[in-house]
Amino acid sequence: MRNLIRTTKKRLMPLLGASVLLTGGIGASILFTGGTADAAACAGSPVLAGTTCTDTGTLTMTAGTLTLTVPTALGWSETVNGLDRLLVDPTTAHQTYQVNDATGSALGWHVTVSATTFTSITPAATLADIGTFSTNGSLTLTTGALSTTAPSGNCTSGSTCTVGTNNLASSYPVAITTAATTPTAVSIYSAPAGSGLGTITIGSPGANPVGWWISVPSNTLQGTYTSTVTLELLSTP
Repeated sequence: MRNLIRTTKKRLMPLLGASVLLTGGIGASILFTGGTADAAACAGSPVLAGTTCTDTGTLTMTAGTLTLTVPTALGWSETVNGLDRLLVDPTTAHQTYQVNDATGSALGWHVTVSATTFTSITPAATLADIGTFSTNGSLTLTTGALSTTAPSGNCTSGSTCTVGTNNLASSYPVAITTAATTPTAVSIYSAPAGSGLGTITIGSPGANPVGWWISVPSNTLQGTYTSTVTLELLSTP
């Protein structure tokens, strides 16, 4: 009997190194193998200490709007002195405008301007439609002429924006041809596709602000000349 028991133990020992075979009753057995099981999804149920479960984190970004904030007015003033003059709007608040692209699409956009003829009621007079109104990125003249500098584009404080390159088709200064009715809109700043996201301020006081210029010939009659200036933001570059 002693020899039989000794022999049986020798035969079982190799099995214990790989797994443990437990007898759970007549004809039933359970095998526990080595290794770690994958973590199950956290289903809101209690999980034993030392046991992990997994969750899925999801961020859903809903498209917002594309908006333009512009000056409430533009203005110039000058005393007649017998010379042709190029006048720039001197008001700091008029030297910037703001584009807020919260669409999340990065399709690009561009800003346009149109203006009716500058007209005085008393006396009845008008300024020329061609060559009177223009815009650039400077408040000073370069050798007596309008600067070719473009207005700056910068992220507004609190916004991580994508300024991109202003791909305006024409160069600065941009001529804005006025008309008594249905004036033609011209593009004055453009963000190409893949840019323009976030809130962007066009023009920076002290460094490439938006210059709004009018040309006043020396034979202009004294009076108050007004024009309806329309700015529009379009959702294409």
